[in-house]
Amino acid sequence: MSTPPVTTPAATPGLALDTLSVTPDVLEVEARKHRLRRGIRSRRLDRDTGSARAVDTAVARVLTGCPLLAGVHRVACYTSRPGEPGTRELLAELERHEVDVLLPVLLPDGDLDWELDRHPGPLGPDAIAAVDLVIVPALAVDTAGRRLGQGGGSYDRALGRVPARVPVLAVVHDDELFDAAVTPLPTLPHDRPVQAVATPSRWLWLAA
Repeated sequence: MSTPPVTTPAATPGLALDTLSVTPDVLEVEARKHRLRRGIRSRRLDRDTGSARAVDTAVARVLTGCPLLAGVHRVACYTSRPGEPGTRELLAELERHEVDVLLPVLLPDGDLDWELDRHPGPLGPDAIAAVDLVIVPALAVDTAGRRLGQGGGSYDRALGRVPARVPVLAVVHDDELFDAAVTPLPTLPHDRPVQAVATPSRWLWLAA
């Protein structure tokens, strides 16, 4: 269910206007997110580790054939963790094509710094603003561009620095891509949408 919009009713004499504002039920939305995260993490733990390499290869094949990667010179990406659709072969392909890859470094305050792959050294949180494409992890994405992250908010903060002209693409397993008309993901105002998604079988430009 989509987050209800904030509404502001007409002022009532003797009553502060802000006491009448209708705001999203943050606790309900966060509870729904928590349930979704728990279920997806559990399914990821149950995935066949023997097929992980095949998933890695499939993700690389889909993304290297994606027109969003055509002609890019600098990409922000990440090194996948166990259970996530693999990015290791993709990173190798980007290096082979001499694309600069920025990898995230988690800061003590939960924000993200960036460094060039194979060339360690902080570039600063604002380095993500100078890329041609951002590839982000996700637990789930829906076809309207809503992204369910791990819950720390690091990528939401980082994506706030990305210019509107730069596409943001999330990578998920096929069964983690939801039809927004049937199962829209819960979101709050601070959640940043993505413009595209890739799975081991395909990529899609979304309605975000």
